[in-house]
Amino acid sequence: MTSRRLLTLMLLAAALPAAAQAAYRWVDKDGRVQYSDQPPPQEVKKFEERKVQPNKGNAQLPFATRKAAETYPVALYTGRECGKPCDDGRALLNQRGVPFSETKLETAEDVAAFKTRFGKEPFVPTLTVGRETEMGFAASAWNGLLDNAGYPAGKR
Repeated sequence: MTSRRLLTLMLLAAALPAAAQAAYRWVDKDGRVQYSDQPPPQEVKKFEERKVQPNKGNAQLPFATRKAAETYPVALYTGRECGKPCDDGRALLNQRGVPFSETKLETAEDVAAFKTRFGKEPFVPTLTVGRETEMGFAASAWNGLLDNAGYPAGKR
């Protein structure tokens, strides 16, 4: 095999995405929670196994977006019956290339956590940008929060 062909194969292999790996969680005999990439000892009968993808992080994002995301993380709260307002809010964030976490308020525990955090009844969609909050979808208000946090404007 020629060195050029070998180099090409090595580069292609390196470019392939890493396969999912297993992560295990269990409680040991002393009541301590254990985490490992190896299966638990055989005497442990109850454990969780999760497939974990490697964290690609925000390395592909523009610098301004990465910087804004570090300082002012974005969270979107949605609900089952939200429909178009939640879809429009999600679309706005995606259009601007804003990385965000989404929490769906589906259970009584989800609603209670929302009430505890915001001191109000849930209203979806709700957007948080750092410590700022906007309840309900209004493109101009959401864009204002994102602009103030330093997220690039993207296409509007």
